[in-house]
Amino acid sequence: MQITFTQSGGFVGAVRGCRIDAATLPADERRRLEELVAGSGLDASLELFSETGRDRRQYEIRIDRGGAAVRVCCDDACLPEPARPLVRFLAERATPRPPGWEADQAEQGLQPAVAADAAAWGRFEGQVVARWHDDGREMTLVEPFVYRDPRAVRWEAPAGAVVNGASIPRAFWSVIGGPFSGRFRNASVVHDVACVERSRPWEDVHQMFYEACRCGGVAAVTAKTMYYAVFHYGPRWRVEERRTIVAGAAVVERVVRDDTPPPPSAAEAAAVVQWFATHDVTAEAIPTLPVPPGG
Repeated sequence: MQITFTQSGGFVGAVRGCRIDAATLPADERRRLEELVAGSGLDASLELFSETGRDRRQYEIRIDRGGAAVRVCCDDACLPEPARPLVRFLAERATPRPPGWEADQAEQGLQPAVAADAAAWGRFEGQVVARWHDDGREMTLVEPFVYRDPRAVRWEAPAGAVVNGASIPRAFWSVIGGPFSGRFRNASVVHDVACVERSRPWEDVHQMFYEACRCGGVAAVTAKTMYYAVFHYGPRWRVEERRTIVAGAAVVERVVRDDTPPPPSAAEAAAVVQWFATHDVTAEAIPTLPVPPGG
């Protein structure tokens, strides 16, 4: 049994983590870990965050055993009570880590077929290295990060960019997971930056988010759900040209107008997630789906 544990968020915002191979532990400690896992109730994958999840400690726990894997992402408020002793055990062994350390495919031990599928969606260049702000809500990129999509278009997140996950409607955080949890992280970073820069059409930016999610290893149904969320509820804008005369010369100024729709309620977000869990649609069809889907 192998366990990968990450703790992040909270007011301090520090990222701590550990990776434990039970086979390498002393016998007593191994038995203790096995008892904690057995009693934790973490026998199925889960992503669940409260409305104030970004202000709380967030946990990601991946348990690999017998060829099967369980991945749990949640915050303090949603952590199942039986799992708290296991989290305390892991937290005591966690050490400071850079943001995104656990998302590396080689370290996570992804199956070759999964890694190959992710590669078909483009590639990331560099790693997300960031400094959390004191408020625990935003982080500033310390190093540049790039997503190259399947058409070889570069989506850059430069050093100094400030990201906070706001490009993903907050109502979906509690049913899908926080924007910087697990395999969403890389896609969230480049999506945040593109939604702030607004130098490309919003439709292209949200399609990029879907493709970056798939590149990061996000499952197809979850990635489609989030694509629907950002396309129908996320940031929108239109670009107009303002022509003026300055010192006798014509000047064309680019003016960006915000067209972002009203945010969904928690109930609407939950309904979207449920609909995608029971309907198989292509990603290409998502922009033409009604609001709500199936309506």
